[in-house]
Amino acid sequence: MFRYISLYLIVSILGYTAEAQSWEFGGMLGGSNYHGDLAYNPILKETNFSGGAFVKYNINETWSIRPTLSYMKISGADSNFKEYKLRNLSFRNNIYELSSIMEYNFQPFSNRSIHERSTFYLLGGIAVFLHKPQAKMEGTWYDLPQRKTEKQRYELIQVSLPMGAGIKHAVTPNFIVGIEAGWRMTFTDYLDDVSTVYPDLEPGQVPDRFSDRSWEVTESSRSLSNPGDTRGNPNLNDWYFQTAISISYRFTPIKCPF
Repeated sequence: MFRYISLYLIVSILGYTAEAQSWEFGGMLGGSNYHGDLAYNPILKETNFSGGAFVKYNINETWSIRPTLSYMKISGADSNFKEYKLRNLSFRNNIYELSSIMEYNFQPFSNRSIHERSTFYLLGGIAVFLHKPQAKMEGTWYDLPQRKTEKQRYELIQVSLPMGAGIKHAVTPNFIVGIEAGWRMTFTDYLDDVSTVYPDLEPGQVPDRFSDRSWEVTESSRSLSNPGDTRGNPNLNDWYFQTAISISYRFTPIKCPF
């Protein structure tokens, strides 16, 4: 008897919770890219893998809140642009992001039959991300922050503002598929480790090989820059973005068998 009573309570609580709160769990897979000093235009071949997992709370048929844990890889290289080939800088960066995103549905969207099964939506929110730019030399990847290529010091934990849009469709009352594009406005210019000028070295100080890599592509094997020459543009912060396909499971009310 106690077993049946316990089962009844568990099923009833689960049914009430699902109906009252309308939770979703899901994942995302797609591509990520960036805009910054080493890519004034996004380059298709620099698109990398991205993925994530999320929990969504549907406040009502119009608004949802979505905590999301994401991984995005970005990269860039001067070799992609004719006018920057002699600067010869390049990087990659693995970004780990925790975000809280709000969604606004243009059409009422829920598991109720009177609502739409598809809708466009807008997204916006706030995120905290961990990053560490790296560069490759002679077959080995090196962490760039510790090399202080511009005599700079920057934080590896940063804040960004996600924004974007998407479309989603309820294949069944439970399963939802979608596709979205999201941009991240950051408050740092060092996703690519490039921002200001070539460093002013002390007498006798040897320049870091990663600071000026023009020596790799010049016939004389000598660097082309002088201390204080422009290395990047500090007036424009870096952006990163993601286009992804999502699949989620929406919990619907459970009918109590008793």
